[in-house]
Amino acid sequence: MNPIYAAGITPDGQFAACARANQIFIYHLPSQQLVGRLTDPQLGKSGLYSKTGVAHRAIVDALAFSPDANLLASGSYREVKIWRRPKEAIEFKLASVAVLALALGPDGKRLATGGDDGRVKLWDLTRGKLAKSLPALKGGIHCLKFSPDGSKLCSASADKTLHVCEVPGGNLVAQTQLDTGINAVAWLADDQIASGGADKLIHLWHFNATKRELTPVKELKGHEQTVTALDVVPSARGQLISGSSDGALRLWDVDTGKVIREIKHGGPVTAIAVRNDAGRFASAGADKIAKLWDASDGRQIAELKGDRYTREFANDRERALVFAKAEVDFHNAALKSAETNQTAQLQRVKKAAETSEAAEKTLEEKQRRFLESTEARAAAEKAVDDLKAELKEAADAFAAADKAAKDAETEVKSARETPGQNKETIERLSAEATAKSKAATDAKTALDKLNTVEKEKKANEKLSSAAKTLEDSEKELKKAELTASNAQTELRLANKAADESAKAVTTVKTAIQKAEDERTQTQTELETAKKEAVESEQPIRAVAFSKDNLTLATAGDDGLIHTWSADNGAAFETCRHHKGAVLALAFASDGNLVSGAADHAVMAWNLQREWKLERAIGSGDVNSTLDDRVNVVKFSPDGKLLATGGGAPTRGGEIKLWQVATGKLMHSFTNVHSDAVFGLDFSPDGKYLASGAADKFVKVVELATGRVVRQFEGHTHHVLGVSWNRNERTLASAGADNVVKLWDFVTGEKKKNIAGFDKEVTAISFVGYTDQALAASGDGKVRLVREDGNEVRSFSGANDFVESVAATPDGKTVIAGGQDSVLRVWDGTSGKLIASFPPPVAPPSESR
Repeated sequence: MNPIYAAGITPDGQFAACARANQIFIYHLPSQQLVGRLTDPQLGKSGLYSKTGVAHRAIVDALAFSPDANLLASGSYREVKIWRRPKEAIEFKLASVAVLALALGPDGKRLATGGDDGRVKLWDLTRGKLAKSLPALKGGIHCLKFSPDGSKLCSASADKTLHVCEVPGGNLVAQTQLDTGINAVAWLADDQIASGGADKLIHLWHFNATKRELTPVKELKGHEQTVTALDVVPSARGQLISGSSDGALRLWDVDTGKVIREIKHGGPVTAIAVRNDAGRFASAGADKIAKLWDASDGRQIAELKGDRYTREFANDRERALVFAKAEVDFHNAALKSAETNQTAQLQRVKKAAETSEAAEKTLEEKQRRFLESTEARAAAEKAVDDLKAELKEAADAFAAADKAAKDAETEVKSARETPGQNKETIERLSAEATAKSKAATDAKTALDKLNTVEKEKKANEKLSSAAKTLEDSEKELKKAELTASNAQTELRLANKAADESAKAVTTVKTAIQKAEDERTQTQTELETAKKEAVESEQPIRAVAFSKDNLTLATAGDDGLIHTWSADNGAAFETCRHHKGAVLALAFASDGNLVSGAADHAVMAWNLQREWKLERAIGSGDVNSTLDDRVNVVKFSPDGKLLATGGGAPTRGGEIKLWQVATGKLMHSFTNVHSDAVFGLDFSPDGKYLASGAADKFVKVVELATGRVVRQFEGHTHHVLGVSWNRNERTLASAGADNVVKLWDFVTGEKKKNIAGFDKEVTAISFVGYTDQALAASGDGKVRLVREDGNEVRSFSGANDFVESVAATPDGKTVIAGGQDSVLRVWDGTSGKLIASFPPPVAPPSESR
């Protein structure tokens, strides 16, 4: 048993793909059918594999559908392959007049068409060629039916004539004229025909091939208006269903002529068809509605109308409008917050300016006081110095005078003691000594007057006071300088914050305008889509069931062919190449659908179109441009680019960007991760690429520059998946550490952890326009969780390791696959398991 390592679903929910080993399986979800295994024809030619159904040589680890659902990318060892399913495949187109009716022979090889020119044409479908053109009848051909054995063709024309021709020769075998127009015919057996028309009756005819005549057998009465459609019930002999302009569907027992059941369609019936197994029948009406019925009890199963794509686009626009309105509300709230912050910042600037102004004034005052204190201390110092100098000068004078007086006294004494010294000399010396003594006394008196303790004390006290005042004023000055500097810094920061808040307001206003423009545009698109959805509901003229009982086709005045599930009415696809009302439909035995329209064209449509390999990227060998396993592939939102992620474990992570149309390498992002990459996701606007890797990091690269603009760290094990919220503000990551982490892309911060997983969280994906993310884990859980961490619902059924999960953008369909090799499909709105696709039972040699 091969695990499912990768799974994907088309945005329209039509197809799901899963990979088992080197094989890729495609499932059609509305019909719950396996519709194919992808085959690379080169692998068969290489001789490695003897059977089809092999997509890669190695295990397929990654799958992704393109946004338009036409491409599928698959990643394996050193290679990526891109597969395409043709959007519409017309097997052939036959030129004709306006086709009013057509019929396919039981063998599927012959086609009969009836035109508004009254001519019936027989076509060889094996060659797509006209085989026979029958003689023109009077008036357009209203209806055609082959006999059960295919040897006869019954037709009715506007001239009120019923004709039976042989096939393939086209020779007229029998005919009969009625009084009123014939709108429908049906073969109950090779010799029994029913017709219905404007006389409100169903005529039963016996066809005698030998006598070449039509004989009336019985009339079935009951309809109140024109009988417009007839069909037989294949498995119930003698039962016939009729439809009428009176809006009634009647199931008849032809043998008894009694009505078994009557059902009201709800409007004039234009066409009816019974499924081959008689389990369902369908009716179409001029009321623009087709209905699918349970044949066993007459219960309505589904109502089919309009173009599913137009309707789904309208539904998408409704979801987008809800999102757009929420974005406007978010940005308006952000504007209110930004404006509040701006007001606060402006107040901060005002306060800072006032504080700075006051601080500057204080600083000026402190500077003035400091200057005055400096001058006062200098003056006090000078006064002390002057006093000291004066004292020194007086002391020096006294010392000099005292010395002079003493020297004079000594000289006098010496003179007196010197013998023979004359009196005059002694008197002169005595007089000089007396004078010098007086001078010394005067100097001493002057010195004593200056050298007072009080005067010196006062001078020193004044100096000490001046020094203290200077010290204090210096401290106050420094404090004022610091206060002024801080005030200037605060003012500068306040101005910067105010500028930033103003820019933030401008940015938010721009975002609001953008959000409002998007809301307006979305509103306009929604109104247009609703109008187109209503206009797409046109009268339906034809219905047909496929031979395999899986598909129901409807067509009418809208010129389109719509296909639906023949079991439950689920919408399939739409064929769009007719340029006029489609008036007739028939399925061939090979599954092709044939249509005839008023645009003079008959077309055969291949509804079972196969996915074909379009191109390969990487050679899958040592020379490949891709290194080791490709673990993830992701299309850009516009579908023009494909991102691949992988790399050799422990040796480096590899992220490459490719042009889808050509396979050309557009960019290789190196040095983003140091280990293998497991998760990639483009931002909704396509400007960024988020990645998660075994190095435990989530990173975001700006694609225009190749620069890593965000790096989120917090996981303690491999990051196995990443996903953007549609609002582009939140990223989710899934980790092998059993946690989902939510990150704020704007701020670069972690927002929240979502726990509750018992094993590795292997995949994460936001759903559409919501804040809900789908997560899968190794404990078998598939959960839908909100950003706040609350669980919306869980999807039960998987009991083993879940490897991959995906959902449609509308959240209506969820798929997951894992170790048990079963692809499970749930109703995303209820959580109900609606389908399980187990691995096919095949011998081991089939994968070789």
